[in-house]
Amino acid sequence: MFSRPRPNVSVAEYAQRLRDEREQKRSGLDERHRYLFDIIATRIDKDRSAVEDNVLESVNFNFMNKFFNADGCQYLIFFYQEPESENNQAGIDNARPAYSPYSSRSGASSAKPAKPKVIIADLNEQRLRGICLCFIRNSKKSIITEQNIANEVLFYTFECYTESLLQALSRSISDIYVPYLQKSNINWGINNDPMVKVNFLSHLNNFADTLNSAHESINEKILLSDCEKFDLTQIKNTSDCIAIASNNEYLGYIEETMKKWIQQMKEVLAESEQIRREADDIGPRAELNYWKRRMTKFNFLLDQIKTQKVKAVLTILQTARSKLIQQWRILDGKITDAANEAKDNVRYLYTLEKFYEPLYNSDPVAMLEYIPGLINAVRMIHSISQYYNTSERMTSLFIKITNQMIASSKIYITNNYTQTIWSQNQAHVISKIRDCIKLNEEYQRYYQITKTKLTLSSTERQFDFSEMYIFGKFDSFIRRCEKIIDVYSIYLDIQ
Repeated sequence: MFSRPRPNVSVAEYAQRLRDEREQKRSGLDERHRYLFDIIATRIDKDRSAVEDNVLESVNFNFMNKFFNADGCQYLIFFYQEPESENNQAGIDNARPAYSPYSSRSGASSAKPAKPKVIIADLNEQRLRGICLCFIRNSKKSIITEQNIANEVLFYTFECYTESLLQALSRSISDIYVPYLQKSNINWGINNDPMVKVNFLSHLNNFADTLNSAHESINEKILLSDCEKFDLTQIKNTSDCIAIASNNEYLGYIEETMKKWIQQMKEVLAESEQIRREADDIGPRAELNYWKRRMTKFNFLLDQIKTQKVKAVLTILQTARSKLIQQWRILDGKITDAANEAKDNVRYLYTLEKFYEPLYNSDPVAMLEYIPGLINAVRMIHSISQYYNTSERMTSLFIKITNQMIASSKIYITNNYTQTIWSQNQAHVISKIRDCIKLNEEYQRYYQITKTKLTLSSTERQFDFSEMYIFGKFDSFIRRCEKIIDVYSIYLDIQ
């Protein structure tokens, strides 16, 4: 790491020290380093020497050697971006510009932007944007040498100038890699089983959805406003709180801040109570992602409520016997309840995940064995969950399960949308359609078996859900499939 100049060190001496440190690092470079530099230089259209100089100045230069070592880092990430200003060296990568809720606001900088540089990224410390250049090892067990680096190290790049790192990665997967893999004719194994490809693409799409969900969770976080005219971080003890409570001017600032917090909390609660708007064909993964985002939002708000600055404001207002305290307590309780609800729902939906994932990764024939476990898991949630057991939520969950069965059936019939029903062997298409019909029959049959069992129990909640809503779309899909079989039959009779 390059040292900063001390007051008793001249600029010339400091510059010479930097040159000495840089040249000392340069002497330790070998062909492994230069292999990475060449790839980066080609990607950003710069000379290798310029890339090398930038990296030698990076505070995280030691990451490179850790990447090459046995049992070292699995990845090494570079960014080509404008350098951080000196007062923001530890900005946090976020969907929005890094901002501390405890810092005072200041005007925008008028300084000209610096030239972009290549840096070695620390994902825990730096605010990252620009061009991401990522190197990933096949295995951490072996040492990366000059001889094996070309085979052991993979390279991946994408841009995130106008969007967050998570969004950019998700977009590159969804818009580039998934479409390419869907249309490619590469061999997926010894038997080249098409379901191997379906499973892989399903997991890849799920990963992209998870990245988007994480971005939305970050973007939906609510930061409690700062006091514009009073630095809350300077309130250190009870004596400070008493002094402020007895000063009408300062107390006014504190009450104004509390009013803003109350308004923010009211808006969050009002938004959470609105009717959800969602596509009518989404699967059960979307349900889990929704509650995960909601849990993140309310937990982040609760974490702020527990901070020292909020405690100080509450102490001041309690000392002054402010009427705002009662409003705050009511809203605090509602926020806590909402956070507990989201946490509880996420916990139960996670238990369901292993049962609904086969709906994404299996064909209708393979799904049959998972239906009993899936419906029993839903039954368990309905019986013992504290918040999720309403008729509306359970019906919505079943509808999402049905949606995914239909989506997977379409993938199965069309060979992952690569063929139409008319371009395939007729007998094979009819066989696959009958597999989908069987799936619908077994799904509804086991639902009715479970419903009947519940009627014999006086302690468990009943399945009093709208079966038309749950199964109607699947029944409609099956009717269309049966018409296709009829068309094939007529065609065969004519011939």
